Amino acid sequence: MMAAGMDPRSSWSRTRPQDVAWSLGQGGGFLAWDGERAVGCVGWRPDGPETLTLNKLATLPDVRGRGLGAALVRAVEEVAARDGYARVLLAVSQYNLEVVPFYERLGYRVDEEAVYAHANPASAPPVVLVKEVRS
Repeated sequence: MMAAGMDPRSSWSRTRPQDVAWSLGQGGGFLAWDGERAVGCVGWRPDGPETLTLNKLATLPDVRGRGLGAALVRAVEEVAARDGYARVLLAVSQYNLEVVPFYERLGYRVDEEAVYAHANPASAPPVVLVKEVRS
């Protein structure tokens, strides 16, 4: 699901099931379902006392445009607000920049000063976006 339609240069192409399991073990995640078929996913993990990092957002190509990705992002924002985080941070691969407007429509802004602590050193530096959340 995560690699569907991704540029092979993206770190998604090197993401293994154990990487996803590790990430989920650090925080949590949600799945979006269409009947009995998982069609979307998102994960999150704490990145210090103020920041919850959103990661592993993906939807299957045949269900895109239905608002599932936005709903998954909002669910992570709700977790952040509930748990007292001041912001949600996410990173976009240099090979997937066409998704930046999607996040901007959801209120995220590129923050050139913010650091994505889990950047893959084998990939180009990601674009980091941040959104303030209120509890």
